[in-house]
Amino acid sequence: MSQLTNLQRVMAAEDLPSASISSNETKLSALVIAHAILNPYVTKWDIDRFAEPRPHAADKTKYFQYPQWGHISDPATVLDVHGRVMLWYLPGIIPPERVKHLNRIHLPLKGSLVKHSKRKNESSMRFGHRHVPELDGRDMDPLADAIFGHGRLMNSPATFQQGHLRLQDKVYESSNLKIPAVKEWLHEISYAAEFWNSISGLVLPDLARIGKDIIAAKGDWVVTQPPSGTQWPSIYVGIDVIVNQEIPPHLDKVSAPSLLDLLVSLGTHDAQFHVSDLGSIFSYQPGTMIYLAGKLLHYSVPKWEKGERIALAHYMKDAVHNRFGLARPSFTQQKDLLGKFLQT
Repeated sequence: MSQLTNLQRVMAAEDLPSASISSNETKLSALVIAHAILNPYVTKWDIDRFAEPRPHAADKTKYFQYPQWGHISDPATVLDVHGRVMLWYLPGIIPPERVKHLNRIHLPLKGSLVKHSKRKNESSMRFGHRHVPELDGRDMDPLADAIFGHGRLMNSPATFQQGHLRLQDKVYESSNLKIPAVKEWLHEISYAAEFWNSISGLVLPDLARIGKDIIAAKGDWVVTQPPSGTQWPSIYVGIDVIVNQEIPPHLDKVSAPSLLDLLVSLGTHDAQFHVSDLGSIFSYQPGTMIYLAGKLLHYSVPKWEKGERIALAHYMKDAVHNRFGLARPSFTQQKDLLGKFLQT
């Protein structure tokens, strides 16, 4: 870890460009990824069998032994028994100065955040709860003056209308893409999103390929009324901006087992990321990226003590992929990653 630690020390005093990624940031990401590959946590599961429904079991512990790995703070991967990657944990892959830049980009979204779902049947697990720190006997709500506000903003360039998931149903842009503040936010964050696309191409190559294919194909399928003209920068078809909200234990119901979600941690907080199926708690400080099989692994972000939390939850929509005629990607194998990095 000495090379990684030395680079992080150098970057702590480095001024970064405001709208592009520096060469040291690229080196930092490569080192964090390399350390994660060389620090695997291996379950005793076959991920395909773990993914099969168990309708007569309250949980899967009857069939699968859950590991109890405790607190994890160093870069790591989580593998099934055959070496297939179900989670990437990449703490510190975004340096503190870059986090500050990205935090500022989110300030104009404060007025557009939705505090509660407008849909009567919207799952509370998907929307989460407002985070209110301990008041210490005070009557004032400390989030009343939150710099970044609180709530959620759901964005997608290709989504079904509620209750319509059939192959013959039409696909639309989410209405949020017409909000001027959202359009400006997507423009401002595009350089970072493109870099995160490159990281996805390294750690989840099949997923990244499918993501590029669906973004390229959406122009032939998506109905826009009227067209928003918004340029979508990510290979993921959904990005939720989550600000100062706790996230209760839940699964990603719109994805597929091999369509790993991407969570990007920003803000100023000291939150932790819980994955109950692994018996593990991951440090989730700003600058952390986590890819995980959200369709299979229950995860949550409970109340934290200090600061404000911004999270960018990237996800794929399996029904949209199916509508566009795209197959699900295979899981990434650790042996393939080792071979790739040994060659470079």
